[in-house]
Amino acid sequence: MTRFRSTPLRLSVMLIAVFTVFISVGLGIAYVIMHRALSTDIALRADQIIAEIRAIPDPEERLERTSEIATAADTSALLIRFEMNGKTIANVPSDLPVGIVTDDEIDLPEPLADSYLVRHANLETGWLTVASGRESLSELQETFIAILGFALLPALMLTSAIGIVVVRRTTARVEAIRGTLHALSEGDFAARVCAPHPDTDLGDISRDLDRMAEAQEAAVGALRQIGADIAHDLKTPIQRVAVRLERLGESDLPEPVRQHLDQASIETAQIIATFQSLLQIAQLEGGQGREAFTSVDLGALLEDMAEIYGPSAEDAGSTLTCSVSGPLPVSGDRHLLSRLVANLIENALRHAPGTEIELSLSGRMLTVRDGGPGIPAGQRDYVLRRLARLEASRSTPGSGLGLALVKAIADLHGADLTLGDAQPGTLVTVTFPG
Repeated sequence: MTRFRSTPLRLSVMLIAVFTVFISVGLGIAYVIMHRALSTDIALRADQIIAEIRAIPDPEERLERTSEIATAADTSALLIRFEMNGKTIANVPSDLPVGIVTDDEIDLPEPLADSYLVRHANLETGWLTVASGRESLSELQETFIAILGFALLPALMLTSAIGIVVVRRTTARVEAIRGTLHALSEGDFAARVCAPHPDTDLGDISRDLDRMAEAQEAAVGALRQIGADIAHDLKTPIQRVAVRLERLGESDLPEPVRQHLDQASIETAQIIATFQSLLQIAQLEGGQGREAFTSVDLGALLEDMAEIYGPSAEDAGSTLTCSVSGPLPVSGDRHLLSRLVANLIENALRHAPGTEIELSLSGRMLTVRDGGPGIPAGQRDYVLRRLARLEASRSTPGSGLGLALVKAIADLHGADLTLGDAQPGTLVTVTFPG
């Protein structure tokens, strides 16, 4: 059913159907016209013989002429019988029906009825019966059957084969375009149609799509580079400010001034952490880090992270549990994977304090579940963006880069990150490739 939604397939089926109907109707009309013409010719042949015999006034000459016709006739094409004054001239079986209404067709038993058109005529001196052969009609039928079998059916098969080839090639191009659009919508700006672009409508669309993808990739790359440059250029002066604030804190200052200084140091550290996260996300999105991939046991790493964050969870009034089905070796960077798990745990502790946080690893699926307020379904894609924060979380510490960094690390490892509803709470699932 899904494949029949394909426009090329539907058009091919429609064209084949139109071709079949057109040829069938044309052959049908030709057959009817030729059948009628031959039937008229057969009837005319019988009527001409009757008229010829009728035109002879002398009875003996009639018998003589009938005998000549009967002798010369091919019995498959003409049967004749003339009865006059007890005399019979015939090249037909003696049981041929006679005495039927003049100049009218009569019903005959099989197979005689299918083979001959019979005419009866009362010539006053006797009865004349003429049966004109229908063999030409049988030949016509056989001819059209042969045309159907040796011309129409092969033509349909050839047309169908060509249609299948065209549909497959067109469908492959459409699927390539659809796949590229899907990849672009998923954020893969390097996706291209990567297929020959013939001089057709689909070729024009493919070229336009590739040009659009190139422009979009260049624009996104430029934005990422601008963000990375800004973060890099501002990180150094901010660090210098932090150092100077630290040195200033070592001097003897009044308590109100020191409080403002401590607050400025905290906010400066937060700015530096934000810049550092932005730089790391830009590097991960650029593919940096894959060269350091090794085999990492994700099960052991998850247990280690649960042990490290257990005390922090207790301090926040939460409980942190860990369930691992067994070792799971994956190709990746242990430090980055640890950062992924740490960000998810810290996110749960920050936004769902006092609830149970569950870490689990089953198969190739890592999940983090909390009992907090959760994330609305319409906002789940939004919170994965950089610096994205929901209104309810703006009063809590953070920069809105935690989940964005998690997504960048997951994408670098080829993992699929999804946010769901834990009823209540948030369910984060990271599925690693096999």
